Amino acid sequence: MERIESIVRKNAERFNMMVIELSITADTIEAIVYRRTKGITVGDLEELTREIQRDLKAIGVEGVYDINLSTPGLDRVLKDRAELDIFEGREVRFTYEDEKGQTVTKEGILRGNAGDEVNFEVDGVMLSVPFSKIVRVALFERMFEKRKGGKK
Repeated sequence: MERIESIVRKNAERFNMMVIELSITADTIEAIVYRRTKGITVGDLEELTREIQRDLKAIGVEGVYDINLSTPGLDRVLKDRAELDIFEGREVRFTYEDEKGQTVTKEGILRGNAGDEVNFEVDGVMLSVPFSKIVRVALFERMFEKRKGGKK
């Protein structure tokens, strides 16, 4: 499995992508890939799939695995501190517990981690929230939201 994981990660890096999630079972490889500098097209995913298949063939496991590649999605919930760093600079909707114990939801730009704090820019003002008080952080695309009828 380590060899297959290495093949997936190496090929993703060749396309300036990073693997955010990877699952390998007896017959399936599923990976979520992300590229900071520009979006990922269906063509990019197809080309990456072909490269992974080529390398699997080279180690004698051609046709053994179904390969399913995808992107994080417009409303992905960020799962850990590493993802907060990966998606720094992206627009997010975040929920946290304030000093009074109340749950607050805001939209802003994720500005990454600093020590135990997660930084957000909300309407041009920096807001630092202790990581322990974060309830949820999800990617947020305003254009996608409008197309979906304003779902919040």
